[in-house]
Amino acid sequence: MENIIKEEPRRRTTIYLSDIHVKNVDYFQPASTMISSSNTHETEIHVDKFHQTEDNDNEKIELTTLNNHFENYLNKIKILANININLRHEIVNILQTYMGHMKEEKQNDNNNNSNSSEIEFNNLRRQLNNELQKLISIQTRLQRADYDTKYYKNKVKLFSKSNQYEIIQQQLNVNLYELNLLKEQFEKQQESLLSYKRQYNEYMLKLIEYTNEYNKIAYERMQNENSLYTLNEQLLFEHEYSKKCQEEFEQLEKIQYDLNNEFNKTEFKKIIEKIRQDYESYNEIQVSELELFYKTKIDLMQNNFQENESENHSEEIKHLEEQNQSLEKKLKQLKNELHHISEQNQQQYELSYNEYHQLQIQVSDIESLILDLRNNTIQLSSEINTYRCLLTNLVSSFQQTNKPSSHRQQANNIIFHFRNGLLYVRI
Repeated sequence: MENIIKEEPRRRTTIYLSDIHVKNVDYFQPASTMISSSNTHETEIHVDKFHQTEDNDNEKIELTTLNNHFENYLNKIKILANININLRHEIVNILQTYMGHMKEEKQNDNNNNSNSSEIEFNNLRRQLNNELQKLISIQTRLQRADYDTKYYKNKVKLFSKSNQYEIIQQQLNVNLYELNLLKEQFEKQQESLLSYKRQYNEYMLKLIEYTNEYNKIAYERMQNENSLYTLNEQLLFEHEYSKKCQEEFEQLEKIQYDLNNEFNKTEFKKIIEKIRQDYESYNEIQVSELELFYKTKIDLMQNNFQENESENHSEEIKHLEEQNQSLEKKLKQLKNELHHISEQNQQQYELSYNEYHQLQIQVSDIESLILDLRNNTIQLSSEINTYRCLLTNLVSSFQQTNKPSSHRQQANNIIFHFRNGLLYVRI
């Protein structure tokens, strides 16, 4: 008998996926698992959003792996739920069969008090063996269920906490580091732009001052040169005019001394007056011609000087305008790049924030599932303990009530004891 009972625990009950009914799965499926399809659909939508952004291959791979792990976890939870339901049904069937056997035995005992004690003892032994087999199968299944729950809890904790939070934190750290770098670059570029603007304004003010001073100096120089030139010409003209006057005066005096007649004097006076008039007219004509000549020369000199100055200034102004245009283009490019970079960072930050929020929601759902499973396991263990106590009490009461007085010594030789959660019977 001991050998038979010791060989019983070696038998292991295996539960295959084909034995699990779909109806039982739907019956025990919690709210969060019923919404698993919607959650997977949402994650696929987020994956499609990531395909739109560039340079996010690593994030796509990580999201796909997380989705696969999450789907596997949901499938395993469904399997555990079905196993739990099957265990409950088996416990109910065991109780029903046990209570039916007890009722039948009571009826048989009441009807057949005249039967021998050996037949009753054999029947009890068979019943004990059957009940022990059932208890052993139940205990093995419960141990397997406890082991599976612990294993999947650890898996869920590892996947949910370590991988997801580490990935999100790494992404946030990278985004924050890039944002800080962009802020520093933006501030440096703003400072450089302000310095360039200041330098440009200073150079423009200096150019205006230099041009004004240059124009003043050139105008004063032209005036001085013109005045010197006119003064020299006037001096030369007056020297020549004075010489000619003196020569004419000397000639006239000589003529006056030579001529003694008054008639000649009068004629000479008339002639001299005519000569003077002719000379003055001639002098005026020459002076007007000289003035025109010098005016044309002065105009030519001024035009040449202005053209040279305008060419020099135009080259400098063109060079400065080209520099100004290049600086303005650089400013526009920098502004466009900063605006584009800021928009990209905002989009990335919003996407990462939405993902983080959704992952938090998923983690909360998973935690609620774990709590429900924990409560179910606690309830199952409490129910199993109660059923175990009931069975032990029933066995003891059954032994006490159904043993005849003539065979008490033989019944006292049966020993019941528990070892490692199993019931052993020794005769």
